[in-house]
Amino acid sequence: MQSIREKDVLSLPQIRYTEKEDLFYKNCRDKVNRYFTDKHIHKLADSRMYGKTIFLFGMWIGLYVLMLSNIVTGWGLLLLQIAWHFNMFLMSVGIAHDGTHHAYSNKRWVNKFFTGIFDYIGINSDMWEYNHIHSHHRAPNVPIYDSAIFSLSLFRFHPRAPYYNFHRYQHRYIFIVYACSTLFKLFILDFFSFSRSRIGFISIQKQPVKQFLYLLFTKIVVVTYTLIIPLMVIEAPAWQIVTGFLLGHMVSGIALGIIFQVTHLHQDTTWPEPDEEGSIKTSFAQHIFRTTADFCPTSRVVTWISGGLNIHVAHHLFPRISQMHLIPLA
Repeated sequence: MQSIREKDVLSLPQIRYTEKEDLFYKNCRDKVNRYFTDKHIHKLADSRMYGKTIFLFGMWIGLYVLMLSNIVTGWGLLLLQIAWHFNMFLMSVGIAHDGTHHAYSNKRWVNKFFTGIFDYIGINSDMWEYNHIHSHHRAPNVPIYDSAIFSLSLFRFHPRAPYYNFHRYQHRYIFIVYACSTLFKLFILDFFSFSRSRIGFISIQKQPVKQFLYLLFTKIVVVTYTLIIPLMVIEAPAWQIVTGFLLGHMVSGIALGIIFQVTHLHQDTTWPEPDEEGSIKTSFAQHIFRTTADFCPTSRVVTWISGGLNIHVAHHLFPRISQMHLIPLA
């Protein structure tokens, strides 16, 4: 089978789903709307989401103050650093992700504020929007078009990706790569994405200088408060603090990789490809069911930790509905 490379699709138009909306999706949407009407609730964040937001922000500040207080030492400090970094991961999937999808509030500035969490934990929100909203959500599992399965040739995620001999070992080294993913994002990937003219088939307008300065500023802020200040304040060997910093990123990177990949890399998911005109011969809903999978969809613990991303089919069909409503919808 001939491999497909990024340059092969750069000239293609945007993805179009040519089949009409099927009856199932219409009925599904009607039932979803009826659910909210009958319950007299809205689709956005509710008191549970507000509580989660306050809790995660409180833990972010509380764990950081405790970490700098020098009360906890030795192995306890190491575990504290890992917990603090993991809490930032929870903030990304548990708060910022809803903001990105305008699923937190009907006020644009509120969603923008919570999306901005990405910027101050090391992920540029503009590049995240291009990769996640414009690329992944518009064409999940479509080779090259979906940036979530574009791996710089490190992995072979779909049947027509270029094959290299080292891919036979990818099941062994995948977790090592995932462990480095948030560090790679913090120090390299956002700058790389910022310099490109397109991500997959999405053209990126040339970013103004002020956007690059903001990117640079937020990266400096993140490195300063996550690494430099702890090195200056915490009364522990520098190697131990750096180790905690690295382990915190590694745990978060593995968790992030698992959550985002198992929902699309599954034995029952497919890899549709557009024709020369950018058309996929299904409806959007059919495409989602063929390319997306859930895991532990009834577990409230897993749903809370993953920000509802374990209930992935419902999320892709109704991305503007808050994570707090996904279990009954699934």
